[in-house]
Order: sequence, then C-alpha cells, then structure tokens
Amino acid sequence: MGGSRLGSVERLPIEDTAKRRLSDTGLIRLSSALDRLPDSFFSRANQVVIDGALSLVSLWLAYLLRFDGVIPASYRATLWAWTIILPVLRPALMYATGGYDRIWRYFSMRDAFMLAATALPATIVLAAARVGFGKFWVASIPLGVIAIEYVVYLAGGTFARALRRLTFEAARTSGPRLRTLVVGSPDTLAEALRRVSSYTDIQIVGLLAPESKVHGLRIGGFPVMDEPAALARLLASHAIDVVLIAEAGIESMSELVSTATEFGVDVRLLPTAQNVLRGEVRTSVTNTPESFFARHGAATMAPAHPDVVAAFRDRVVVVTGAGGSIGSELARQVAHLPVRQLILLDQDENSIFEIHRELHEESACSLTPVVADICDGERIERLFAQYRPHVVLHAAAYKHVPVMEQNCSEAVINNVFGTRILAEMSERYQSERFLMISTDKAVHPSSVMGATKRVAELLVQSAACAQRKTRMACVRFGNVVGSRGSVVPIFLKQIAEGQPVTITDENMTRYFMTIPEAVQLVLQAVTLGSNGDVYMLDMGDPMRIMALARKLIEMSGLRPDIDIPIRIVGTRPGEKLHEMLWPADAEVARTSFARVMAVKASPPPSSFAEALARLESAAHEGDDARVRTLLRELPIGYGTAEKAAVATIH
Repeated sequence: MGGSRLGSVERLPIEDTAKRRLSDTGLIRLSSALDRLPDSFFSRANQVVIDGALSLVSLWLAYLLRFDGVIPASYRATLWAWTIILPVLRPALMYATGGYDRIWRYFSMRDAFMLAATALPATIVLAAARVGFGKFWVASIPLGVIAIEYVVYLAGGTFARALRRLTFEAARTSGPRLRTLVVGSPDTLAEALRRVSSYTDIQIVGLLAPESKVHGLRIGGFPVMDEPAALARLLASHAIDVVLIAEAGIESMSELVSTATEFGVDVRLLPTAQNVLRGEVRTSVTNTPESFFARHGAATMAPAHPDVVAAFRDRVVVVTGAGGSIGSELARQVAHLPVRQLILLDQDENSIFEIHRELHEESACSLTPVVADICDGERIERLFAQYRPHVVLHAAAYKHVPVMEQNCSEAVINNVFGTRILAEMSERYQSERFLMISTDKAVHPSSVMGATKRVAELLVQSAACAQRKTRMACVRFGNVVGSRGSVVPIFLKQIAEGQPVTITDENMTRYFMTIPEAVQLVLQAVTLGSNGDVYMLDMGDPMRIMALARKLIEMSGLRPDIDIPIRIVGTRPGEKLHEMLWPADAEVARTSFARVMAVKASPPPSSFAEALARLESAAHEGDDARVRTLLRELPIGYGTAEKAAVATIH
C-alpha cells in the first residue's frame, strides 16, 4: 500500500518468518524427527515404557535429593528392589485407572490433572508399604523419598506430554501463518483463544479489549495490547493479516470493519457460543470481505509511483473533506510523500482532530488542521492567500443518495458551488493542480447527488478551458469498501444484531474498490497533464449485491436464509440497479498509468454560465422543485431514468 499507513512496514514472507521462529526455538528439527513416526514412537506401548523409565529416574533422583547425593548403604537394597518394582507398578496402575486414554499430542491442563490423579495410586502403594510393612527391608523407603519421587515424576510426565504437543504443533505450523489481532472483552477473548487454538494457520499477535485495567496484561499467554480504538495504529505497525472480532458493540463494529478494510486487512467475525450450541455455525468459513474485492492478484498496494513522488515533492497540499473516508486516506497517503505542508480542511471539527492526531504521530511533514466550510468564499480565499497551495485535492461532498434526494438545494450548494469556489481560488492564487473526486453516479445520473457531481464536472471543465495556469481534472470511481455508508459495514452490523440483511433489489450490481487502492490511483491521475479531463479508475467487474450479502453472512459463520434472512426492501430514492463507468458513446483513452483511463467529455454548453446562475439562485432560495427542474434542463441526462414520484427514505 504505497503511501498508506502500511507503507513503512516491511513485511517478511509469512513462511520465512514462521520457519525462523521455529529455528530460533530449536524445535523444528526435533518436531520433524518426532513426527516422522508419530504412531509408533508415541503408541500406547511406548507410552508405558516412557512412564516406566520416568518412574525409574524419579525414584533415583528422589533418593539423591533426599540424601544430598550420597545414598546410605542401609537404603541401597531397598532402592534396588523398588527400581525393579516401581517402573512396572506405576504404568500398570495408570493403565488400570485410565491414564492412557488420553492422546499426548493434545495434552491440556485438564490432562495434567488427570496425570496427577492416575500417578497417585503407585505413590499410595509406596506409602502404604512404608507404613504397614516398614519392618521389612523392601518396604523401608523413607517418606520424604516417596513425596519427592511423586513430584519429580509429575514434572517429568508433564514435560514429556507437553513436549509431544509442542513438537506436534510446531510441525503443523511450519507453513504460512496469518498474523492476527483478536478484538473482544476479556471473557470473549479467553473463549475465542480456546476456539482458535486448533487452527495452526493463525498466529495471534495480540489482543484488543476496551477495559483499560487489562491493558499490558496477558490472556491465554497473549498480550492485551490496547483498546479497539487503537486498531489503526496497530495495523500500521505490526503487519497484520487478519482481525478476528470476538465481541464488539454495535456502534464500534462498523468502525472496526472500516479501519481494517482501509488497510487491506481481512475481517472475520467469530460466532457466539449461542450460535454454536444451536448448531447454527458453518464448519468452514474462509471468505472475508477484503477477498471479494481483490484485483489483479495483488494482496498489497505497490509503492507510490516515481511520477507521483515528483509531483508532490516540496509542495503545499490542501485536502478538502479530509475527515471523511476518502479525504482521510488521501491525507494519509499524501503525508507519506515528500510534501512541504499538508492542510487538512473539513467542516467537521471532530474528524479533523482525529486525522490530525493520527498523522501527527506518523508523518514528518508540516500539518495544518483547518475547520472551514468550502461554501464560505471569504474564508476559503483567506486560506488560499495565507498558504498558497500548489495542489488542491477536493474530496468534500454530500454523497448519500437517498438523503440528498430530500435535500436538493443543499446538495447543489455544497457539491456544485463549493467546487466552484475552490476552483476559482485555485486559479486566482495560481495553484499548479486541482483535482475533484467525482463518482460513477455522475454518468446518466438518476439522483440529485449524481446530477450535482456531473454539473461540478462540467464546472471544472469550464474553468479549465478559461485559463491555463492550473491543471484541472476530475476522477470518477464507484463504491469504496469501508467508506461511511458502505454496504459492507452496514450488512455486518445487521448480521451482528441478528437482524435481516436488507438489500434494495436482488439484481442490483455495483462496482467496488478498496479505499487505499482508489486513492493511490487518484494520486496517479494528479500527475497527468490535465486540462479539464475526466478520468475513470479501473474498477474491475461489477458485483451483485445479493451475492455480497450472502458471502458476508457465510463469513460470519451463519447460514443465509436460515440463520440470517435476506430481505428485499425496494430501491431507494435516486438509486439505479446498475451503475456505468462512462456513457456508451464516450471515447475512452488509455493514459500512462495502466489503471487510469481518460474519458473524453462533452464540452459545457455555451449557456452554461447562465444556467449555473439560475441554479444557484434557486438553491439559495431553498426551492427544491425548481432545483430539480433546472437540473433536468442541463445537458447531463438527469431524469431520464428517474422515478416519477420520489419515495420516502427507507
């Protein structure tokens, strides 16, 4: 992930890392040797021999410890007698009491208690012989020796069985392993660790729990590293492959999923104990949200292209909407480029605080948080006059389709005229580059949001034609996984609540791309010699939303239509069944970047300035009906597929 938070993490091949760890512990050779003949070497007969030998050794060690290494002559005959008897007596009594009904390679704490219980009868026989028949020389073994022998045998027997399990697991885990973080409460983390311990392809790196009192402690031998809110920082520093969610509040579930998917990290939900007891768990769960959107066989992002590095070197960069899902990732990747100053602009104070705090810990460039409304012309001009930005990355927009259907005027003011203010200031203060983030919903728009983004594209194109100082362009792409309002965290939230997963139409399709992937391509588009061009990112093939919903339910360990129903609720206001990347009659050309294409756009009409003036007047008056009418009059194709009546938001 070039330029993203994982950009500075060097990830060793998992297989090499696992083998190095085994080699360091000295177990890899031992495990290979022992596992070549597991059934013969650790057969029940040989287990009896091992325990007999341990009994013999423990007896002699007990005498040596009891008498400080010098066994009196009066006790040697007794020692030799029990040397013959005990190695036979103890395994025989253990066999009779079920001591060999356990499989050593799965040795556990419960098995250790069983070992202590089944080894005790032989010790009782020793003590009874000493007390009842102490006058006979064969029975005159000291009581201290009896106690020491039992303790030494338990230590040796436990070690032998634990070594068998250790070598067995070491041999099984010598292949690739997934570095994993587990999120949950202390109780659910303990349960989760017990459940995943049998999966040898998982390497637990650490645990996340909201309770601060357990931070720095260990559960099941694994460190509780921090709270779930620290997931982004840990993903950036520990090269994690998988995040397992054992338990998370409904409010934090979407945030965890969004954060993980931004990093290209798989997310897996562990089913609850109730699901297991009710038999509602699938035995094989291998798919993860991120795997659905993998493209070109690449699991990780490539480093930033040299042209991108050169374009941003020693530049002052403004990112609008820097607190949003797209804007924040733009800020992250730009912050890892050799920029002079990065200005984080957003209307939301809290989101700016969060992204500024995050980048302040990671980036060496100068960071400036700015709380401002892009529609406030005077404020934006003061900003440009003060900082003189070289590059403007415009990601601020109202984007939720159903909400904007009910707020047409606000959508126009923010998406269209906020863009105009930024474009004008970029020209006035001689910025080198201006790039607006657009959407595939701008193609033959059926929604107010899509229509406003298409008008904004025309506005950028018109501004670019009127001057030559600033290179202006737009970049379109489809849905991004993990963004606010993305269907993935919404579906996962519904699944976590045990509620039906709601989709609008079983035939609906969408293009998907991960946020880091999309942003990396956006930064490539910035470097192109643009003059009002519209670029389109390679989004791969569209995905059916119904198929996505079913996959996410299965990933959660549940069964579609049985454990979690899927409910069709009908299309929402402004939604289309299928999105288009460009109009059917558009000319599409390749660029110097393989996954960035240039769409030859139609020029703005000659009356575009007058139409914008009328649209602005209607929007500021809050006349939504007239705003819709004026949008239909523009040559953007709006309304051709629009429903006759606007439904209420579902």
